[in-house]
Amino acid sequence: MYMQNLNPIKMTVMALFWLLVFSFSANALESDRQQKITLEGDGCIYKLNIGQTECPKGMVIKQGSLMIESDYGLIIYKDNQIATVQMTGAPVRMQQQMDDGSHMYVQANQIDFDYQAETAFLKGDVRIENNIGISTGDAMEFNLLTQEVKAVGENNQQFRLEIDPNND
Repeated sequence: MYMQNLNPIKMTVMALFWLLVFSFSANALESDRQQKITLEGDGCIYKLNIGQTECPKGMVIKQGSLMIESDYGLIIYKDNQIATVQMTGAPVRMQQQMDDGSHMYVQANQIDFDYQAETAFLKGDVRIENNIGISTGDAMEFNLLTQEVKAVGENNQQFRLEIDPNND
């Protein structure tokens, strides 16, 4: 596979690129997809022997209007490919401008991206705010293929959606 011939930094950038393309392709600002991706982190360490890139002091991912900030980041490789990206924070924050000019804001204590399943898991005080309204819950799963978001977790999981009729 193509990614097997890339060095760890290029693999990380490629993985982040595909993560961003898949997760926000439906409504993201079109020009964002043409922008370069940057990953910044103070003290990030690539652990070649165990296939991990760890950013214990946090990381910031940027691409155009997209910005994701976390207090901690971990990228795990399996068979020379990105398997997962895990970010934690108090909270992890994401924002991006949409094609219609509105903004989407996401925050959660933990966001995990699983490349095999093409799924993002948001855990702990999840809040998704966009021009439609605000969705909150303790845990949500976002299927990158179907663009579906569902509340997950305990049977008594509380999910809430607020829609402002005055929001144009």
